[in-house]
Amino acid sequence: MTNTLKRIRRVFLDIGIRRKVLIIFLLMGALPFLCYIILSNRYTNRIILERERSLTELALEQAISSVDNKLVTYNNLSNFMFNNNAIMKVLNTSYHNDYFNMYKAYSDTIEPLFLTYYALYPDLEAITIYSSGDIHPYNNYILHLDSLYQKDWFPQVHNQYIPTWVSAVEDGKPYLYSTRLIGDIRQYKSSNYLSFRINYDLFFEPFLSLSEDKYDVVVTARDGSLIFSTSDLPEEELTPFLANMSDTQYLKLTSSIPETGWNICYYKTYTSIHSAVNAITRGTYAFGWIILLFLGVMVLIISVSIVTPIEDLTEKIDEVRSGDMNDLSVSLVSERHDEIGTLFHTFSRMMGEINHYIMVNLKHELEKKNYQQKILYAQINPHFLYNSLSLINSRAILSGQNDISEMVILLSTFYRTALNKGKDITTLGNELMNIQAYVKIQLFSYSESIDVTYNIETSLSGAPFPNFILQPLVENALDHGLKNSLKKDKKLTVTVKKEEYMTMDFISIWIEDNGCGMEKDAVDHLFSVQTSGYGMKNVNDRLRLLYGDNYMLTIDSEPDRGTTAFVRIPCDMGQDDKSGRKT
Repeated sequence: MTNTLKRIRRVFLDIGIRRKVLIIFLLMGALPFLCYIILSNRYTNRIILERERSLTELALEQAISSVDNKLVTYNNLSNFMFNNNAIMKVLNTSYHNDYFNMYKAYSDTIEPLFLTYYALYPDLEAITIYSSGDIHPYNNYILHLDSLYQKDWFPQVHNQYIPTWVSAVEDGKPYLYSTRLIGDIRQYKSSNYLSFRINYDLFFEPFLSLSEDKYDVVVTARDGSLIFSTSDLPEEELTPFLANMSDTQYLKLTSSIPETGWNICYYKTYTSIHSAVNAITRGTYAFGWIILLFLGVMVLIISVSIVTPIEDLTEKIDEVRSGDMNDLSVSLVSERHDEIGTLFHTFSRMMGEINHYIMVNLKHELEKKNYQQKILYAQINPHFLYNSLSLINSRAILSGQNDISEMVILLSTFYRTALNKGKDITTLGNELMNIQAYVKIQLFSYSESIDVTYNIETSLSGAPFPNFILQPLVENALDHGLKNSLKKDKKLTVTVKKEEYMTMDFISIWIEDNGCGMEKDAVDHLFSVQTSGYGMKNVNDRLRLLYGDNYMLTIDSEPDRGTTAFVRIPCDMGQDDKSGRKT
């Protein structure tokens, strides 16, 4: 047995990873799923039927308890009014056509009491006292006893001193009545019946929400008379139907209401339950097949994305193994002969090639020094430019060409601040000096005047600021906003101030023009297109590299109303090193 296991282990270790993954998939995925399909259908129906019965029994008990509580409440109310001296006094007084005192007694005693009960019990539709005394009907609160004699259900409540509940249909609408004699006939000369009319639907509402599926509930009195039913069968067919109901076709539950002894019968067809079960089973099977398909796709992806690279890596390692630098080799022993085992064996020889990577690092260091030297050479060229501009300026002054001298000075200022000695970070004052020089240079070429306004908080001049950020924004405002505008009062406003946002101090800059403006698509185009120059996308990319998400760059523009560019960066950029980069 041990030898067999060793041979199986050896065979499993020697086969390729692709086959290993396939075997694991079949053993851990497909086979358990097939077993699940076979067994789940056998037990699902039984479990769901038991759960359905249990939940229905619980819901039925809660509904019965709710109805029973209502019956107890109304019976207690009836008992309270059974021998109410105030009521009995009003009913047994001989008024002898003294209608004033009669109605006064009704309004002072009967009506307030009944209105209070109406407010407390929403199911209670009417309270009526039927009296044989010397009375006059009053608002259906008090009626003559003859009116009760005319009720079809009066024989069921005749001479009953306890609350008697009957169900009746009047004017095509079902009602529930609780009726009884009140007062001691030996003490009072009149016979008086107290009757409650209860809203049928509200009273039996707990029986209407027992289950989401179709079902029926039948409530019968102790004598077999029908009290409540949701069934479509007529009353004469309902009793034999319930008696002969098949347990194999219907889920049937029976109970009773303690207060009145009413019998409760709940039933529903197994067809509706099985349909729900089948729906659940189909959903489970569909989900299982999706999972199985997903696992199959994952196996394919693993095979392509993992096994294949391992095979390629093995080939590369074999190529590296052919080298001569083995002084750093590591012996890595493995019993595996699959792709992973091959990786282990070749890795021990690959370690000897570390010298090669040392040589690569030395080459990178040499290239770094050459790059630094090129930067030094690049810093020499701006000095030649500045010296040339200074010479032109001197010649312009000697020739009396003041406008040329001013343009040369502005151009020198612009390039000096723009180049910033090769540093990425300058001061806000230098950046603003740069755009002021740029604006003056541009205005020399414009035929129309532009009103330029600077609203700058001077305390921010020394704040660190990314170099050459604002110039593209000003360029867009001049060349694309104001230059093409037909307005006579062209304006450009630059506003700089310090703001607090999210407990941090920020530098906020607005560059506003009243030019021709842009559509929203044109604004989006500015941030999405990589231009040959230093455009909006480049500005946005630089700010993202410097600040991550802790910045804001927006363009708000409408046609014929102008454009506003807004920049917000933190005041504290951190301490800069000598190269001008953040540290």
